[in-house]
Amino acid sequence: MASKIVLPNTSLCSIVRDEKMNPAGGIQRFVEAHVPFVEEAVIVDTGSLDGTREILEEMQSKYPNLRVYDHKFDGFGNSRNYSLNKVKTKYALVLDADELLCQKRPTNDWEGINNYLQENEDFKFLEFGFHNVFPKRVPFSYKPGCWRMRLFQPSETEMDGALWENHLNFERFRSDKIKGVSIKHFLPNSKGMAYKQNIWYQDGYSHLFIEGRVKKGIAPSQTRNFQDWKEYNSQRENYF
Repeated sequence: MASKIVLPNTSLCSIVRDEKMNPAGGIQRFVEAHVPFVEEAVIVDTGSLDGTREILEEMQSKYPNLRVYDHKFDGFGNSRNYSLNKVKTKYALVLDADELLCQKRPTNDWEGINNYLQENEDFKFLEFGFHNVFPKRVPFSYKPGCWRMRLFQPSETEMDGALWENHLNFERFRSDKIKGVSIKHFLPNSKGMAYKQNIWYQDGYSHLFIEGRVKKGIAPSQTRNFQDWKEYNSQRENYF
């Protein structure tokens, strides 16, 4: 039997809030799907009220490489920088709790990433294919795929942005792309997606929203209809 893959000198790095349930299956499934495959895991809770923080604390007894921190939500860029500052390994693998790398089905993503690390010793930034996974028969229009930089040396960059994160300084370095490995992003149904776009991202009025909510420490989970964002996506059962 082949030995279990553990990405060398790599930490999972995530910020979470109220993820007890989400389209990808919730915080417990997220931890179980990712923490065993990295040297360390840094998960920062930004003020969960639904039991997410307590679940993480319980799971630390099962996964000694899991470190859990608390940080008051102050926008995604700042919160992400806080989490990256806690990383002690050379590389940080950034994932959100509604995203998944697969162990077996449809591909072994960990094997692909591990092979890349073995063959490329000192890269700065690595981009992954980004695949949105919709519930069945959902007509909502959403960008079907792109590349996202998610594995990198945290000492070489910082994040900026309140509603989403932008990498700063990475233009100085060549960004590589890993073939055959994609991050699966699980989406709610069309109603949930519409609420998310209209209530959080404000359809183009994000600068007003930053002033009115993010700078006051208001997180997505404190907005109306948030539970519709978190509706379970049954397509999750087709991935492992």
